[in-house]
Amino acid sequence: MLLLAVKVLNTENRNFLAKYGIEVVTPDTIKASQISEIVISYGWDNAIGEEILTNPSSKLKWIQAQSAGVDYLPLAQLKARDITVTNASGLKALPIAQTVLSYILYFARGLHMYATRTHWEPFTDQYLVSELPVLVFGTGRIGQQIAKLIKSFGGTVYGVNRTGHQVPNFDRVYAMTDYQEGLAKADIVVDGLPGTTETDNFFDERFFEQMNQLFLFINIGRGTTLNQSALLSAIDDSRVKYAALDVTTPEPLPKNHPLFERSQILLTQHTSWGENAQTGRAGGLFTFLEKNVPSFVTEGTFVQNVVDLDRGY
Repeated sequence: MLLLAVKVLNTENRNFLAKYGIEVVTPDTIKASQISEIVISYGWDNAIGEEILTNPSSKLKWIQAQSAGVDYLPLAQLKARDITVTNASGLKALPIAQTVLSYILYFARGLHMYATRTHWEPFTDQYLVSELPVLVFGTGRIGQQIAKLIKSFGGTVYGVNRTGHQVPNFDRVYAMTDYQEGLAKADIVVDGLPGTTETDNFFDERFFEQMNQLFLFINIGRGTTLNQSALLSAIDDSRVKYAALDVTTPEPLPKNHPLFERSQILLTQHTSWGENAQTGRAGGLFTFLEKNVPSFVTEGTFVQNVVDLDRGY
């Protein structure tokens, strides 16, 4: 069984795979004759992936994505070929959640007022986290970690998911079709939605028209979920006081983009997931592959993180 390692594997990882009869090739070592023999892709390479998917003899059965979001994959083609995708949901939940908390503290505690100030002018119009109810769109592992951190500060957290099913750490969860009650209670909105056709431009003019001076809008989901022009209008009209965006459309943003020109907006350039390279948590992405390999090799099944290719998450 052949695995294409787009992401790096160490010796221990390779030894584990060898126990299950899995041979490893990389984009640098793969031969043309092996393209059709790849059964597992660990990560995704667009060029090789296109060769695989256009090869009628391809044996590809499983892609372990390197991220929680999989909107960069050709999901319709994968479904048509009966290829399973597993994602890395939860891998970066803690760093992303801590980044969200840092956004909240940055604006709530008035730190933004001192970022460029070069004269003495104290700013005391500050808030506690517990004074600013939060509404989180997306209650998966990242959303749950965000809620857990906010609750540790005594905060109130509402959630929004597809069905409205209740999730730990949230005071209440609403369905996507019935989020307005939660929005009316919130001072902070966190966009943690995946990039799908259903969520495209979800946060649009109609959404922001419901605002009555929202304190902070945060996007750590996908840039495509937010209509950036609508957000800029809401900022300019004071319907939204501040915004913190980790993701945008496009990426990178061109120089002199309007988002760069608003002092009320903090842009962190898709780095909320970041960890120090030398102290990153043990295991990382490979732990997701590792947990599914035994059942895949013996039964062709998976125990976790299978993506619904219709929904895109």
